[in-house]
Amino acid sequence: MKQNAFKLFVLLLWPFMTVTAQNDVNMKFGKPTKEEMEMTVYEAQPDAEAVVLCRLTDVEYTIQSTSYLADYHEKCRIKVLKPGGARFAKVVVPYKKNMSVGNNIGGLKVTGFALPMPGGSSNSYFEDEAGSMTEGVFGTDNDESVEDIKATAFNMEGGKVVKTTLKKSDIVNKKIDDQNHLVEFTVPNVKEGTVIEYEYNIHSQVFWELRDWYAQCEIPVVYAKLDMNIPSYMIFNIEDHGIQRLTYTCTAGSMKFKLVSDPLANPMTVTTNHYVYLGQNLMGMPKDEFVWNAQDYWAGITAELKYYRLPGMSQMDYAKTWEQIDEMILTSDDLGAHLSDNSPLADELKQAKVTEIANLRERVAAVYKLVMSKVKWNGKYELSPAPTLETLNKGGGSNADINLLLIQSLHDAGLTAAPVMLRTRDLGQLPYNFPSIRKLSTFIVGVIVPTGGNMYLDASNKNGWLNMLPDVMLVERARLMQKGKSQWVNLQKVSKAEKITTIEAQLSADGTLSGKQTIRNEGGETKETDYTKKGQATDGQISICPFPDHMIVNPFTAETRKMPVEFPSLRSERIIINITLPEGYVVDGAPRNTTVTTADKGIEGRILTTASENRVQMSCQFSINNLSYSEKDYADLRQLYDMLSAYTSEQLIVKKK
Repeated sequence: MKQNAFKLFVLLLWPFMTVTAQNDVNMKFGKPTKEEMEMTVYEAQPDAEAVVLCRLTDVEYTIQSTSYLADYHEKCRIKVLKPGGARFAKVVVPYKKNMSVGNNIGGLKVTGFALPMPGGSSNSYFEDEAGSMTEGVFGTDNDESVEDIKATAFNMEGGKVVKTTLKKSDIVNKKIDDQNHLVEFTVPNVKEGTVIEYEYNIHSQVFWELRDWYAQCEIPVVYAKLDMNIPSYMIFNIEDHGIQRLTYTCTAGSMKFKLVSDPLANPMTVTTNHYVYLGQNLMGMPKDEFVWNAQDYWAGITAELKYYRLPGMSQMDYAKTWEQIDEMILTSDDLGAHLSDNSPLADELKQAKVTEIANLRERVAAVYKLVMSKVKWNGKYELSPAPTLETLNKGGGSNADINLLLIQSLHDAGLTAAPVMLRTRDLGQLPYNFPSIRKLSTFIVGVIVPTGGNMYLDASNKNGWLNMLPDVMLVERARLMQKGKSQWVNLQKVSKAEKITTIEAQLSADGTLSGKQTIRNEGGETKETDYTKKGQATDGQISICPFPDHMIVNPFTAETRKMPVEFPSLRSERIIINITLPEGYVVDGAPRNTTVTTADKGIEGRILTTASENRVQMSCQFSINNLSYSEKDYADLRQLYDMLSAYTSEQLIVKKK
């Protein structure tokens, strides 16, 4: 990206860092130390495949002729300790282009407000201690670019360090969609023992957003530093997060710039806020089956512009309250302006006499069934919907496209429906310390019931029904948006996956258990199959485990855990086995009756056995009523699953009288 920018001379006021470990970190790139080259294991985490030795991220602002530019300078050094660690030779850098501005939701996510347009109020006069200039504060170009990519692999060969550098031809640009792009490259000749170094620059015209920064990753990090020098008239909300926290300082700094049009003039000075965030000796936190987004727990920061104020000018607020975000979305051109439009299915709804269905639940179900018979989900979650007639004519679209059609159709059926804005679980949690429209990723449909007990729908759930949402949407904080009465709703309590299995079986004297198994899932779906198990029969005694094999398997095999446990959904599973014993046989010993539960009763298992003269009933009920547990509760969870797994694998003993 070639920019017409003012030449900047950045003067940083370095804070005194009381961190002795920094003296031991090799901050000079291009020449790994002997210790780094000879390193074979990271003592703090001996099983690590690789370790980040040093990562430096500098953020500087430059002043352009029409706006500002945020420059990110990234450097990283990684030591490969095991063959599997060679995968960290691949680097993927996301960036954005063609980010629209305007009053649709996509534009509002970019800007957070309606930007001043050229020729209007976009020219704002500001001056600082050393001078003044006229500046277009917010531009209409909102691109990012990734440039100046360099990468080298350092290997020991014959007692000497051999360098292999990345070729420009090995750098690949990929377009995900109109706005989202990737730069990918793989550092060559990486193997066990290699030291990897790479660096690149990101030039971002979206200066009012700081890119999310994570000091932590799936492998351990010895040292990571974020250094930001930001003009003091830009005040950011900054939220730091993670199980291991960063240390930081904020001091006064300055930067100087010259006008290209007057190179002989003295440099002008702008005061800055100089932030330094530091992470040291951070443990590796790999992706996990029971964590939706590991980055929620990595040490890092999320930031968004709070306000912009130039000397002598009134403050321009960027940060919004959730009430202001409600208003922005409810008046947006692509969603809010069309919520009350008639549905293109209005005539069909009328012909089907849907409005005459007295039961609200049945009426909602009828609308949902009609809409979903006309369109199919294309697999994409989006926030900004297309016009509903276009969606209908195409026969499908994103969940946002179809959900807007659902809202309009529900209104035409005499029901009150509204969008429920959220961030899907796989993308991470919404910030807690400040509202953020750019962190919202999609919306579902909320049907407001006057007597309480709202219903929720989403077009993306192929097997869905009322209050049956995809696991990825079961978030704790979703925003049901209605003019003047928006509210937060907890979608984790909306639905519960239920499964009931009933087995009617006969046990024969040779130890064979056979019969019929009926499985009933949520939504009323029923499936019947044959059921057979073989036990052992010797000397008038039969030993058999009637429960299905591996009914409850402990997924928590690791001795310890670094991150919380996040279950996919609330769940209730019950299995009932009615067994007719062979003639003349009885149960040996006392029946097993056991209840195992967590301290909060969020997870519970019950094993019950009852026996009569020639019949035995065994049942197991397992429930998950709480979706999240701290890593501190991991040992208790692991023990509970071990016990339930053991109990459902026990043998039933029957013998001749």
